[in-house]
Amino acid sequence: MEFGVFMPNGSNGYVVSKAIGSYAPTYKHQRSIAIEAERQQFSFLLPMIKFRGFGGATGYWDECLEPFTLVGALAAEIKNLLFVPTIGMLAVHPAYTARMMSTLSNISEGRVGLNVVTGWNRPEYEQMGLWPGEFYYKNRYDFATEYLNILNDLWVNGKSSRKSKFWQLEDCSCLPTPDHDIPIFSAGQSPSGIKFCEVHATNRIVFGHPQVLKKLNEDKESRIKRSYGTVLLFHIITGKTDAEAYHIGQDIIRQADLEAISNQIRSASYDTNKGGTSEAHLSSLEKKLEEGNAAFNIIPVIYGTPKTVAIKINEIIDQTKPDGFIFSWNDFEIGIKTFGQEIRPLLKND
Repeated sequence: MEFGVFMPNGSNGYVVSKAIGSYAPTYKHQRSIAIEAERQQFSFLLPMIKFRGFGGATGYWDECLEPFTLVGALAAEIKNLLFVPTIGMLAVHPAYTARMMSTLSNISEGRVGLNVVTGWNRPEYEQMGLWPGEFYYKNRYDFATEYLNILNDLWVNGKSSRKSKFWQLEDCSCLPTPDHDIPIFSAGQSPSGIKFCEVHATNRIVFGHPQVLKKLNEDKESRIKRSYGTVLLFHIITGKTDAEAYHIGQDIIRQADLEAISNQIRSASYDTNKGGTSEAHLSSLEKKLEEGNAAFNIIPVIYGTPKTVAIKINEIIDQTKPDGFIFSWNDFEIGIKTFGQEIRPLLKND
């Protein structure tokens, strides 16, 4: 069982609430998280990318450390973790991404993967003059497929002359090629995103909403045949009692940064794709903790004492047979330590 950390390299991590103190991302903080994750024998770290935040009282995600630079620094020092930077594909040419990943693979001796993001947040890319137009909502996984095909050309052959409606490459070179395979992560949630994962992803990150877990449990035949690993995303809150952990979560919802959430939902409302992450944002304000409330950036929460959290995770393992988990916390360093010392020893299949 693989366990990962959803790195808080955007301001305030994954809690959109005034209940926790606002904080800007710093390398010092990310380094401390990585050191603790290595100490507690986590498997991988995944930093996100955000080019424009959602403001509000908390300045949610208004600041974001660039993930490739961050991983380059961390991978040179941290020796036992896989690093998975996120690429916003609309913002970076695939030939440049191929070269960055080849370099990171060399620095880390093969301990890098790539998390690919098509980009549904129109204002984020409009500010840079990079939004292709309304057609992109329906065609973004065609774009992503071509992007991955170019990466594979360059990583395998060192060259690509691929031509399509998105790219015109002529004897494009990327040397040296990486000496190790680069696993591909994707959080595609819509039907188109899932189909993309079936062809291109090594691991699919799945928001652990109750209805999604139910479907994973019921769809046993697909689970056996799937070509990618399933990594479930959750936020963890622990307390001395189950009631204390619940009240911490409820206070975060009560003090949710409604302005930032409204800005996030407004961006999501532009997306015409059905069944994906943006649609989930539109219905997230009234959700319960375990259902992915907007105050937790639609990430479902597992809460309770460390023992209760372990019991809940074991139930999820029994039901869905995932290949791994990726977690966020209110306080990452404390959360990672608690997970490693008090929760993980109680888990199955580890």
